[in-house]
Amino acid sequence: MRRRGWTLGLAVVVSVAAVATGARAEDIEKKIRFGASFGANMPVDKIHSSSANSRALFDQNNVLIDFISDPRNDSAAISDFGVRAQYGTNFYLQYAFTSMWYIEGMAGYNRATVSNVEVQAEFSGTPSSSLQDFQFQIFNLPAGQIQQIPLQLSVGMRFRPKASFSPYLMAGVGYSFNSFHPSQELNQLSLNLDNSVGGFARLVGTQFTGESFQDPTSVTDLSGITVDVKSAPEFHLGGGFEVPFAKGWVVFVDARYLTYSGKLKIRINGSNELGISVPADRATIGQPGALGPFGAELISTGGLIDGGSLVPTPNAPPGTNCAISAANCQFTGPKDGIPDPGYYYIHAGDVRLDGLMLHAGVKFTF
Repeated sequence: MRRRGWTLGLAVVVSVAAVATGARAEDIEKKIRFGASFGANMPVDKIHSSSANSRALFDQNNVLIDFISDPRNDSAAISDFGVRAQYGTNFYLQYAFTSMWYIEGMAGYNRATVSNVEVQAEFSGTPSSSLQDFQFQIFNLPAGQIQQIPLQLSVGMRFRPKASFSPYLMAGVGYSFNSFHPSQELNQLSLNLDNSVGGFARLVGTQFTGESFQDPTSVTDLSGITVDVKSAPEFHLGGGFEVPFAKGWVVFVDARYLTYSGKLKIRINGSNELGISVPADRATIGQPGALGPFGAELISTGGLIDGGSLVPTPNAPPGTNCAISAANCQFTGPKDGIPDPGYYYIHAGDVRLDGLMLHAGVKFTF
């Protein structure tokens, strides 16, 4: 945020200073212009955490009678999965048919962090609490980085083309060559999934009667994480303004909204999440699906996160070995480098790459 504010602030200062010089724009008709800029691409699509969701249950007379609450730690609801603001450089080549109308080609480079992949775990052996039914811990992991090389072709119209302040509008199409570089944390999580065995543990009960997990009816080998971010076409609309500051030179601020046809997709064990979240909605008791299924993945062999270790309880017999038997042990020890079994959720999914591109730079007329 500070970097973005510094960039935009510098553009405003330079523009104001240029206006103060009283410089007038050159006629660019039948001329070629070259430009370069730096700025931010800000994707707008995010996936909000479902950890604080609750389904309201109504009877046949439309009277509220109960709730089903997602068992995860509500604190994760303040974080979203998505592509963060990406900073990059663009280069422009323009040709003006008239003093007002021009065609422009643009090529750029952007690189941005993708986060947060939300992992929540209630580890086997975690001490119970009388204050809450579940003891889930939150682990928000960086997914990696997305790299984009956008190419754009635009048609623009300049207003007041010979004035010291010349706004413009433009529209066009483009294509973005996209690639993804997974983080070490995502690679390790995927490897841990491949090495684990688990089964779906259905959430039963309600907020008033008490919620719990049923034992899985079957267990299977789990599969890892895949990421798909194909190169994709886009179209854009935008505008900005130019201010001359020397012979042949202008400073400009450019804003464009881009709509892509593709998405960044993360799949966990073949789905967009591990476990099944409780939706934030309402349902009528007796209707199909009103009570789920919702629930977590119980990983009994292997584990996804190193959350700690088993240690003997204060009243355990002397010589208790938690590595051999978990009896008389609790999960309160330090991390030991080994992924731990327990109930797991992983939340990510699909996000669009649509967003705002905001750049400031200079152009030179040959």
